[in-house]
Amino acid sequence: MAKKILIVDDEEDPRTYLEVLFQDNGYETKCVTDGDEARAVVKDYMPDLITLDIIMERETGQKFYRWMQDDEALKKIPVIICSGVTRYKELFSRDHLKMPKPFFFVEKPIDRQLMLDKAKEAMG
Repeated sequence: MAKKILIVDDEEDPRTYLEVLFQDNGYETKCVTDGDEARAVVKDYMPDLITLDIIMERETGQKFYRWMQDDEALKKIPVIICSGVTRYKELFSRDHLKMPKPFFFVEKPIDRQLMLDKAKEAMG
C-alpha cells in the first residue's frame, strides 16, 4: 500500500508540482488549499506525511500545525514546511518553543531531490 501525503498549499503551481512529484514516485496524495480544508480531511485521510505552506489566505499553516499538536494521533504525523518566505522559518521556529518543531523546512522554489529525500526520511 502506498504511503499517503497530504499537500496543504493555497498556490496551485507548488501544489501541483508536489502532487506530480510524489505520485510519480509511488506515493498517494491529497491536496487542499488551506488549514481549514486540512482540518476537514486530515483525520479521515490519516496521511503518513504533511507538506504545509505557512502563509495561506484563510487558515495559516502555523495555526493548523498548532491545532495538530493538540491531537495525540495527529501530532505524530511528520510535517515538512514549504515556504517561499524564508523569514517565516525563523518566526515559525520561535513560536514552537513550546511544541515540537516540524520535521523539516523546504524553501520555495522546491528542490525536487531534497523534497523526495526528506519525505522518504520522514516516513521511514
